[in-house]
Amino acid sequence: MIAQLATRVLIRLQHHAWNVRLRLEPIDERGGGRNTDEGFHISAGAVIAGVITAGVAAFVADKLGALK
Repeated sequence: MIAQLATRVLIRLQHHAWNVRLRLEPIDERGGGRNTDEGFHISAGAVIAGVITAGVAAFVADKLGALK
């Protein structure tokens, strides 16, 4: 029982220490991190959308006989 209480108190202290550390550290505004990841996801989505659009356009053009 006391070991569990000590563990819970230690976890709570570590959680609060982490929150204080995050609030006191300087913010890095040079880029990277989440914004870079979002840019990669947006770029990948644009590439995938372009591939799908090209495939659909080729399919329609083939059905219309424009590629023969």
